[in-house]
Amino acid sequence: MSKRLFVRSLFSLCFVFLAGFTAADDALVTRYMTAANNEYSNGNHAKAFSYVNIVLNSYKEDSVPHNVEVIAETIYFAYLEQIKNTKNTAAFNQVKEKLIEFPYLSTERINRLVKVINTQEAQDIAWGADVNAPAASGDDAAYPSNNPVLYNTLQLQLEMEKARQESEERDREEQEKIRKELAETQQDAFDRAFRQASEASGQTTRVFLLVALVIGAVLFIVFVVVIINLVVNMKSAKTQHEKFVETLKVVSQLSRLPAAASGIEALPPAYGSESPLRMIGNTSISTGLPPPPETAEEKAEFDELTRKCREVGLEIDQATGRKNNAKNVAEMIYKISQEMGLGQFESMLFFNVGQVYDVGFLEVNKNLFGKENLTEDEIFEIRNHVKQGLAQISFVPEKYMSIFADGVLMHHENMDGSGYPEGLSENRIPYIARVIRIAESYIALISRRNYRDIYDKESAVEELRKKPGLYDSDIVTVLETII
Repeated sequence: MSKRLFVRSLFSLCFVFLAGFTAADDALVTRYMTAANNEYSNGNHAKAFSYVNIVLNSYKEDSVPHNVEVIAETIYFAYLEQIKNTKNTAAFNQVKEKLIEFPYLSTERINRLVKVINTQEAQDIAWGADVNAPAASGDDAAYPSNNPVLYNTLQLQLEMEKARQESEERDREEQEKIRKELAETQQDAFDRAFRQASEASGQTTRVFLLVALVIGAVLFIVFVVVIINLVVNMKSAKTQHEKFVETLKVVSQLSRLPAAASGIEALPPAYGSESPLRMIGNTSISTGLPPPPETAEEKAEFDELTRKCREVGLEIDQATGRKNNAKNVAEMIYKISQEMGLGQFESMLFFNVGQVYDVGFLEVNKNLFGKENLTEDEIFEIRNHVKQGLAQISFVPEKYMSIFADGVLMHHENMDGSGYPEGLSENRIPYIARVIRIAESYIALISRRNYRDIYDKESAVEELRKKPGLYDSDIVTVLETII
């Protein structure tokens, strides 16, 4: 296959590939593009030139597809080559007009070829020859005796162009030669390295085995040391866990003591089953809690506790996805406590407990919140948040720790003893735990949840009254008076 035929075949393949990216939605443009390609492949460059101009005219200058531009430039160049050989001035003038119309086709090689043809035409004019006649050669080339300067100038231009082309060809050949020599040098170097590696493979294998043995021995020693450390750490962790369990047991046992033993008996006596409910106005109720802060230092300590509780409450709501839950529950606890006759300090103390009663949720897997079908292990993990919370209230001053521990640990105890974690009932459940139980359930009923509709306030209270086994009826009555 000749070089020209190979180039045309390659060009045809490129056209077939690129045709899908031209104006495929325009059947007429596609047909002329195909015709231009076919004529070019058959060597009929004049017709290919005519067809491709029709395609170019169908586009605006700034919207010509790149593949159409490439094909058109190839056809123009081939047609100019043919014009250079045939010295067809009319055709050459037509190409130059189209290059003015389509300036983006004026590539470097086309401009160079146009200059060559222009020089040939000027030389023919200088010789007085017919520019449309076949080119004369050898002894038939007439010397333009009437204009020797023009002849010499044109001859010099042709020779310079020829010399430039020959120089480019030599440069390409030299670059190709250098590339081949470099490839051969690299291959020789690779072969030598491979032979040297093969010769040294025996010794390398022995060295490798020795190194492997040393590394294996070191890894074994490290493994033994790690195992020993793990055993020691496990024993230490077990000891720490046992201490924590003992702490929980102590707290649990405290919750089982009679109310008087933990200072809870006097939290207002009105919620007992044998005495009427105390309403607002009674400021003489003894709470059994630390006295209100009096010094500037004590007030600053309580203010800092309040700030910290609000901060933790926001963190809990963010973890559980219950917007403003801690604030809403705490505010309801404050209102109930005020209505039951507690003072400002006691109500604020219970308000702070209400902010952090669910602090144990910070240790629970967040993916469990809002999940409908829970496994037994997942149910245990969620229920265990009441005990996990005890480890999260280390920021509470010692004198307030008892009331915070009651609220965090026991707010899921029920009046009939069916709650958790201790199964306490009636007055054995501290006041703060009972009021949190009611406030939390009430806020949940009137707040939006994915699994049920929202209750209005009256319906929510009625729902609580339906379950006296869970909620303290006296506190529910107080709740009803303040909503």
